[in-house]
Amino acid sequence: MSRRELLAGLTLALILRLGFTINAYYRDVQPTPTGKYEYEPIARGLLASGVYSDPPGGVPTARREPGYILFVALIYKIFTTQRMYVFLAQVVLSTFTAAVLYGLTRRLFSPLAARFAFWACVLYPYFIYYAGYFFREDFLAFLLVLLLYVLVRWKGPWAALGAGFLGGWLCLANGAWAPACLWTVLALYATGRPGARLKRAAAFGLPLVLMIGAWAARNWSVFHEVIPFSSNVGGEIYIGMTIPYEILGTEEQTRRLGADPAFQAISKVEGEIPRHKAFMAAAKEYFLAHPAKFLETAAGHCVKLWRVLPHSRAYTHSYLVVALTALGSDGWLLPLALFGFWVKRRDPWVLWFFVPMILSVTWSFSISQAPIRYRVPLMIIVLMLAGAGFEDLLRRWRSKFT
Repeated sequence: MSRRELLAGLTLALILRLGFTINAYYRDVQPTPTGKYEYEPIARGLLASGVYSDPPGGVPTARREPGYILFVALIYKIFTTQRMYVFLAQVVLSTFTAAVLYGLTRRLFSPLAARFAFWACVLYPYFIYYAGYFFREDFLAFLLVLLLYVLVRWKGPWAALGAGFLGGWLCLANGAWAPACLWTVLALYATGRPGARLKRAAAFGLPLVLMIGAWAARNWSVFHEVIPFSSNVGGEIYIGMTIPYEILGTEEQTRRLGADPAFQAISKVEGEIPRHKAFMAAAKEYFLAHPAKFLETAAGHCVKLWRVLPHSRAYTHSYLVVALTALGSDGWLLPLALFGFWVKRRDPWVLWFFVPMILSVTWSFSISQAPIRYRVPLMIIVLMLAGAGFEDLLRRWRSKFT
């Protein structure tokens, strides 16, 4: 791909993301109630009081992992506490993601596969959409593609150390990525060169342990409880176990939880941490009483995380538009990526890194709620595999007619 085409693609990516973001900002329409995901309020609390907390008052919290919130707080510290600055930063990161993805795919697969992955990333609707809201998905995708690029581009322990820092940030932005990053330590050891594999694996693993450990130590010092990631986990697991997937996020979910005596009793428990512990205990009790049902539910979440069409919800856009957009993107990219996986099934990066990442992150989300949104960062890998599949299909087509 020429430099002119690359610049044209990045310009288009920037225009699409910026245009959607500005439109959404001035329409003042958020897909969730303000503060529901508690990222921005905690960032504001941190800046106002110096305490990882909700404003006002500065009461410490662990409801959300700090990775994305520190990013929001940094943007507010550098500029001002206007939401648009965070969205603009996400637009830039999402645009840069396409460029890094091109370089990564070119090094791992081929220039043609890289060209396909690049343009698919430029036009991928979910990357465009989430840049304009307080969601972590574009931020996570950027961290993932940069982590993989560093590991592929440079083979020494210092590069692995830098990638490990990105992995630690990825885990502290969303704890569901911790199993994938810990597996990467093993994959680096298994695929490394003799004599250097242990050093490289250890260099990647060190920042993971230190960063996750620092957050867990903070929570222990404040709450005297072991909370490696988020104190919301207990409630999310309980809801994911007891509420059918099809009604998650609907009024029917609210009705069922309102009729659930255990949920109502725990919801009235005073204090964030005691409530988290009570939900974890209730989830454990439910699992011990219904292990087969739990596994069936988790397996269903794994499958539905990768479905093409989202369920009909109260979207900020017409569901017809949402459905057609999904069919026009994931509807063919996911099957093409499966074919690309078959083509590259013997590639060590696919076997040791990409497939375990997809499986481990999918399973992490399976024990709680698993909307389609959670898989968006993994689309970095999907687009690469789709590029490999496209290249092989094109080769077969050309050989058939020449």
